[in-house]
Amino acid sequence: MAGEDDDKQDKTEDATPRKRQDAREEGQVALSTELVSATLLWAGLGLLVVGGGAIAQACGALVTNSANDLGALGKLELDVQSGALLFENAARMLGLALLGVVAPMWAVALLVSYAQIGFQITTKAVRFDPSRLDPTKGFKRLFGVRVLMRTLLALVKVIVILVSMGCMAWHELPKVAALAGSELGPMLDGLGHVALRCAGAALVAIAVVAAGDWSWQRWQHERELRMTKREIRDEARSTEGDPHIKARVRQVQREMAQRRMMSDVPKATVVITNPTHYAVALRYERDAQGKKKRAPVVVAKGVDLVAQRIKQVARDADVPLFEDVPLARALHAQCEIGDEVPEALYQAVAAVLAYVYRVQGEAVRA
Repeated sequence: MAGEDDDKQDKTEDATPRKRQDAREEGQVALSTELVSATLLWAGLGLLVVGGGAIAQACGALVTNSANDLGALGKLELDVQSGALLFENAARMLGLALLGVVAPMWAVALLVSYAQIGFQITTKAVRFDPSRLDPTKGFKRLFGVRVLMRTLLALVKVIVILVSMGCMAWHELPKVAALAGSELGPMLDGLGHVALRCAGAALVAIAVVAAGDWSWQRWQHERELRMTKREIRDEARSTEGDPHIKARVRQVQREMAQRRMMSDVPKATVVITNPTHYAVALRYERDAQGKKKRAPVVVAKGVDLVAQRIKQVARDADVPLFEDVPLARALHAQCEIGDEVPEALYQAVAAVLAYVYRVQGEAVRA
C-alpha cells in the first residue's frame, strides 16, 4: 500500500494525448451517470407537461373501450389468440403516445453521454480479463474510493431530494389546507400543482447533485490519468526514439556535412572574411576563353570556430583570403551552401574576384 501511495504522489504530470487515447480505448472515461439521469428526469417532466394530455387521453380511451366491451368479452372464451388480439389493440392505443415520450428521452440520453465523452467504440473494455477475477483486486474495488464516493453521493442525493421536497411541501401546506371542502375537480387540480412544484424542487436538487458528480468524475479521471516524469520520458522514447540517440545522430550528420564542406574549401576561388567571426568560400568557374559559365557559388561558410577552420584550410591550399566585413555578413545571411551569389551582390563579388585575378596574374608574371 505504501508503494502505491508513493507512486500516486510521484504522478504529478498531466496526461499526454497518447495516454488519454489509450485510456479511452480501455473504456476509462469521465462519464457522470448522475448527469444523464438528471437530464432524463428533466426531459421526462417536460415531455409529460407537453404530451401528458395525449397519454392521459389514450389511457382514458383504453379504459372506456375496455368498459364498453366488458359485457361482450365476458361471454366469450379467452383463448391465446383472443388475448393476443386484446393486447395488440391496447398496445396500439398507448404505443404512439408512449413512443412520443420514450423516443425523445432515449435521444436525450445519447446526446448527454456524447457531450461528456464523445463517440468511441472499443472492444478492449468488454474483453475477458483474468485479472478481474482476482478476489483481492475485487475486494479493493468494492471498498475503493470510487465506490465509497458513489455510496456517499447516493445518500446525499436521497437526503437532498427529501429535504427539498419537504421544504416545498411545507411551503405549499397552506394551499393544500385551503382546498379542504372544495369539489373534486378543483381539489385534484390544486393537488396536481402542488405535486408538480414538489417534483420541480426534487429535480432542481437532483440537478445540483448531478453537477457535483460531473465535476468530481472529471477531477477523479484527470487524477487517475496523471503520469510520472519517468512515464513521460519512456513514452517519448517509445514514440519518438531516445533523445540522446537522436541528438547523437544530428551531431554526426553535422560533422559529416562539415567534413564535406571543408573538402570543397581547397577548390574555392576566394574566401571572404570579416575577418574573425565570418568566413564564406566562393568558387567561380570560367572556360578556356575566360568567359563565365555561371555566377559564383558558395561552397563553404561558417562563424567563429568554423570560420577559423575554413580560413586555415584555405591557407593550406593557397586559396586567397579577402577581408570585407559587410560582404561576408551579407553572403553568410543570404546564401546557403551550394547557392549562387544573389544578383544584388554581383558587383561587390565581381570587384573581389577582379582583385584576386589581378593579384594572381601579377604573381604569375613575377
